[in-house]
Amino acid sequence: MMHAFLLSFSLAMAALQAPPADAAPALGFPVECVVGQSCLIQKLVDHDPGPGRRDYHCGLLTTNGHDGIDIRLRTMADMRTGFTVVAAAPGTVLRIRDGEADVSVAERTAPNGKDAGNAVVIDHGNDWQTQYSHLRQGSIGVRPGQPLATGDRIGLIGLSGNTEFPHLHFTVRYRGEAVDPFVGAGALPRCSADSRASGLWTPSAVPMLGYQPAAVITGGLSAAVPAKAVTERDPPPAPVSAQEPLILWVDAIGAREGDRQTFTIIGPKGQIVHEQQSVIADGGLSWFAYSGKRAPATGWPSGRYVGRYALRRGDAVVARIESNGLIK
Repeated sequence: MMHAFLLSFSLAMAALQAPPADAAPALGFPVECVVGQSCLIQKLVDHDPGPGRRDYHCGLLTTNGHDGIDIRLRTMADMRTGFTVVAAAPGTVLRIRDGEADVSVAERTAPNGKDAGNAVVIDHGNDWQTQYSHLRQGSIGVRPGQPLATGDRIGLIGLSGNTEFPHLHFTVRYRGEAVDPFVGAGALPRCSADSRASGLWTPSAVPMLGYQPAAVITGGLSAAVPAKAVTERDPPPAPVSAQEPLILWVDAIGAREGDRQTFTIIGPKGQIVHEQQSVIADGGLSWFAYSGKRAPATGWPSGRYVGRYALRRGDAVVARIESNGLIK
């Protein structure tokens, strides 16, 4: 039952508390992955009490009412490879749910009250709990009442419940209310240039959790514009032949109105065969974009092509990707 699990993502952000620091658990990172390489943090906790959105760094990497952090994988192939979800702190398993299929919510009916999909709730004592949602079907390896140490395996990142991409939704609660692990005890800090917030994280977790205002999830060179949905880019777009268009596409996080993006495709002799710059009119937490060119009448020369994408905010490059392709 939904009420028994406390699995809803609709907790009021106005209720974010300032619990006692000495009772809070020290949290290790809950996934065996490297942020910025094998995984990304796509969403943070929402601190805006109204209809707007604001993350702990006064940015926009969240959605209205979001009560945890989303640690996502780049592709469906990554999900099949398997990335392990682990206990963030010592505790005892309270509840589990398994058996929900790994299917995008866009491809089936609503999850019927099981928004978190396959999930585990751990009690850490002193009124603290953590919840691990959207786990892969059949991957949960713990049971209620089982004691866990920090780093013990719980399951694998999946696509179960109310989600359109493979990720872990990680929620921290104190007395049943959401707490931002990047803030922890105390009031939300004022906006600053400091990109690193320790919050409840252990010293070993902090170095890889610096705030990134934008990032590229994935991208590449292809002959056609691929689907926006990650589940529909499985398998990935086919390589380009000499007579097909050459398109550079990107799936990104955190583009904002006024950002500038540049697409560049470089040919096998180092020559620029295509370049386009534009100013983003709206942006959004999720950003899908592409640019390309038809093949010349004689076809593309054979060899290695390089696609480069850069997203600029003011004078800074906030996200970039380089992708290679071979035309025979």
